[in-house]
Amino acid sequence: MALTTHRIRRLAGATALASAALAMAACSGPTAGSGQSTTPPSSSASASASSTSRATASASASASGTVSAIASGFPSKTLPLMPGAAALATSFDASTTPAVASLVASSSKSSAAEMLDYYTKVLTDQGFTAVPAASSTGAASAMASAGTLLRDFIRSNGSETATITVVTANGQAVATVSISVAPSALK
Repeated sequence: MALTTHRIRRLAGATALASAALAMAACSGPTAGSGQSTTPPSSSASASASSTSRATASASASASGTVSAIASGFPSKTLPLMPGAAALATSFDASTTPAVASLVASSSKSSAAEMLDYYTKVLTDQGFTAVPAASSTGAASAMASAGTLLRDFIRSNGSETATITVVTANGQAVATVSISVAPSALK
């Protein structure tokens, strides 16, 4: 169990950093005429696009990442977009074991707590169990004091994990939901 908890905390930390970076990028957007894309760090391939088009990355039929849209083939039944939210980035790789998928979504209509509750229900309806919150010291305390909501989950005796991280930036709640599951679980 200690290895699972360590893996979940490491994933949570990485997810929080990715969520904050994507939230900042989404709020500011690419610089006009820069020709740079804002590809999520979990994408499996690099992307290039102009500032007026969507950036998309794809390495194979089972691995993909997209900014500002849902990636083609993304497991939307496993990680659905919350009603009223906008997709900022998605990525997945079903060719690895465990398979991984991430969704970054924003909402100006829902609070961070509402987004956390929605994605908690999505995951618990799929058999995930919430892991008790980490202690109030260190990174967990710093994230909580900064207004970051975080919840970790396990399934299949800890071999499958999920993390929800929600921050509020510029009046928008931004949720990052990441899962690491058996490839057959991505639907």
